[in-house]
Amino acid sequence: MVMINSLALTDALLCLIAAWLASKNTLAVGYRMALTMLAIPALLGFLRFSGIYPLETWHPLFTLLSASAALPLLAICVLAPQSIVATRKQFAIIFLGVAMLLGLLISGLGKMRIYDQALGLMSMLVILVAMMKRSENTRALGAALMLAGSVLFVLKVSVPPWLMPGDWLHLGMAFGLILVTSEVLVRVQVGPSL
Repeated sequence: MVMINSLALTDALLCLIAAWLASKNTLAVGYRMALTMLAIPALLGFLRFSGIYPLETWHPLFTLLSASAALPLLAICVLAPQSIVATRKQFAIIFLGVAMLLGLLISGLGKMRIYDQALGLMSMLVILVAMMKRSENTRALGAALMLAGSVLFVLKVSVPPWLMPGDWLHLGMAFGLILVTSEVLVRVQVGPSL
């Protein structure tokens, strides 16, 4: 019997949570697109790490695109929830397209992985600072969890045999996303419809 490793399990959890949140109509379209873009690399990671369908190049590619585009879009939605990028599908698509293209050119083809990593971390930090300034403590805790998971991943902290460095990233993102979107989920968004 093959035992699924921890990376597959935590990626599956992140995928399920991000996809569930992306399905919520109370969230603006920008939030839902960002969450969908975060669910895709988690799904590919689950397939890769479980051995069900090992997509060696697709998972890192979509992780790069997610850090380059999804996290900055999430930060925009948090900072400016009524902005056209957060509330209108065509502007969210344009933002994601340009951000993914830049990420692909700079981090992918240019081999400057610091770009997408720094952009992802900066986006989480911006969310944290914005929530702290607004005294939205639950959402700030979510951003702190996302940031902490990323830092533990970068520092390669592990707890053998249970948690690998990537698990911290997956868990921090999964529980952080729930908290970051918690207050937004309970109120109906005002703005243009899809």
